[in-house]
Amino acid sequence: MSNVDTARSAYDAFGRGDLAALQETFAEDAVWVTSDELPLGGEVQGRDQILGNFAQIPNYWDSFSVDPEQFIDAGEYVIVRGTQRASNEKGSFEAPFVHVLELQDGKTVRGEFFTDSAKAVKLLS
Repeated sequence: MSNVDTARSAYDAFGRGDLAALQETFAEDAVWVTSDELPLGGEVQGRDQILGNFAQIPNYWDSFSVDPEQFIDAGEYVIVRGTQRASNEKGSFEAPFVHVLELQDGKTVRGEFFTDSAKAVKLLS
């Protein structure tokens, strides 16, 4: 399986809410980085903590999705472009995102998520 295939399967699992399948795409010592302005944001160490954070998304959003539109093969990196959408009782937002995924031995070892976090923060405050 190529790195792009691994990234695609991770997005498919996330979209289905299948955290068990998603777990299989992460290295045990993976690192995940998001805006530290967001709840659970900043640098998160370890697959179990990353998935634990993903499992808490419904505590903040009534609906939440990341819809990949392009996967760019960059060797040990996969760049994913897409659209993030979320809503809660205060409203909804849509914003483009870029994920930079680093993979080794078929597993994500580092993920960095870039989006317009100000839109999310506005609905979470």
